[in-house]
Amino acid sequence: MRCDTALHTGLVARGGTALAAALLFGGCLGPVPTLYPPSPHEPVKPVWVVSHGWHVGLAMRRADISTAIWPESAELGDVRFVEVGWGDGDFYPSPTPTSGLVLKAAFFSTSSVLHVTGLDRPVAEFFAGAPLVEIALSPRGFDALSGFIHETYARDDGGGLTKLGPALYGRGAFYRATLRYHALANSNTWAARALRTAGCPVTPAWAVAAGNVLWQARRCGRVIQTSRETMTPLWATSGSSH
Repeated sequence: MRCDTALHTGLVARGGTALAAALLFGGCLGPVPTLYPPSPHEPVKPVWVVSHGWHVGLAMRRADISTAIWPESAELGDVRFVEVGWGDGDFYPSPTPTSGLVLKAAFFSTSSVLHVTGLDRPVAEFFAGAPLVEIALSPRGFDALSGFIHETYARDDGGGLTKLGPALYGRGAFYRATLRYHALANSNTWAARALRTAGCPVTPAWAVAAGNVLWQARRCGRVIQTSRETMTPLWATSGSSH
């Protein structure tokens, strides 16, 4: 798949010299043939890339998830859909994030969290008005993505999970996570890594901003909806700013 030279030019123009150089010499990643795309006659499992403005989340049907691969998903109980995201341990859970939390997350992060929540409405309905891209994964790719999420949960000395608080919306929670958060390894690059693990032709190094995750996702998926400022997502009525 052809690299978009306009993206490189834009990065240089914005002064991101080191990042732009990495992208220029890193090249574009193609699909992983054993995982993506799905074979013409095999069933597919959709994953939705949901934009929350500053970051993206990944949503999927609960029935598609194997609890043998992602056993922690069973904690959500009987829900129709699951959405997951990863981020800084202080900024992500905050209902009123400040500029101080943004700077701390970008340069001095001390922890990370997984936000895992269950939804009872279809993804496009629950996140009405939010940019949304659907990607059809092969069963093998979907299982690889599920395994990537499973590996992101942090474990205590006894192998258990650490639940940190309720989800921002839906029925779920924040969990202590692995991996170190910083400006160039953030919520969006994590989501891109998950999609790359599923075999998608996505380059995580390009995915620092939510808009680029969506741009890459729609090259291997389809746009379900774009932003509509006149519409209020259902989750926003809960009082959360995320």
